[in-house]
Amino acid sequence: DGHMHEYVSGGVQETITIAQTYAQTVIEESAQGPRIVALEGELGAGKTTFVQAFAAALGVAEKLKSPTFTIFKKYKIDAGPFASLYHIDCYRLKDSNDLKALGIQEILCQPDAIILIEWAERVADILPAKRTTIHIDHVAEQKRRITIS
Repeated sequence: DGHMHEYVSGGVQETITIAQTYAQTVIEESAQGPRIVALEGELGAGKTTFVQAFAAALGVAEKLKSPTFTIFKKYKIDAGPFASLYHIDCYRLKDSNDLKALGIQEILCQPDAIILIEWAERVADILPAKRTTIHIDHVAEQKRRITIS
């Protein structure tokens, strides 16, 4: 929708609440097609916390671990129009060719999928323009600025 929402989180618990609220929004939107969520922010900014809370809110029972070595992992969900959640971690990729080799194009086209991509800036050239970017800035020891656009 082109709107930008900015949240300030005072700590892990608030980040979890923001992620849960966002997950709820995604489920309730009647938008057709895959939902691509690109996460950006430096190491330790809180991406993992956000991702875990987001997945839990969508009904993923297990605790998400970053799939650093497998690059991506698929979870079954039953959340509104969505049946799967893909968690992709591009931290170890050189560029988008590494992701193409894994069949990312097919994943990005699945209409009933939510695709959560960490370190998305590394593969931005192959991501559809229609995506949500979540940027987490480290403001202070506990404080984070979370921008959803």
